[in-house]
Amino acid sequence: MLGDILREARKQKNLTLAELAKRIGVTTGYLSNLENNRQEPSLPVLRELSEELDIPATLMFAEEPDEEVIVLRKIERATIKFLNLPGECVVLTPMAWRSAQPPEIEVLRLEIPPHERISTEDLSMDTDEGIYVLEGQLEYRYGNDSVRIETGGSIFIPRKTGHYLFNPNEEPATILWIVKSTIGG
Repeated sequence: MLGDILREARKQKNLTLAELAKRIGVTTGYLSNLENNRQEPSLPVLRELSEELDIPATLMFAEEPDEEVIVLRKIERATIKFLNLPGECVVLTPMAWRSAQPPEIEVLRLEIPPHERISTEDLSMDTDEGIYVLEGQLEYRYGNDSVRIETGGSIFIPRKTGHYLFNPNEEPATILWIVKSTIGG
């Protein structure tokens, strides 16, 4: 909430309530009420606070998220095996069926063995896809064309685009695969 942001910024500047109140031309009681979320500031006071505390005004108007942030530790991640896909697939987002509010995206880390391919036909994906190459090289093949994507490269693939990824190398390739969740979202 705004009061928490103001209090933290004031403390980082090593200012007392009285010092900050004097600098922006308000009473200590008024400033205390703002920090305790008992009163809403006027726009002129917000401008003064923004300048004095070096806080972007947009941060002061930002809404708090409705949902909690979920941290997944390495040990908590699920490893899944798709029947038609080679390699290991690690789910980096909360499993949709385990969440009260399923995530709108899924992020998977997929290892593609040497000389193997994966395609959306294997997964029946009807969604936009984002792919980021963590390690190795891949060929993105669509229609009669192909393009090579190297470590650090990424590609956006619109839904209903027939394609597949091929690892032409002797070493595994690892990608982040970002898709719209097929459950919930």
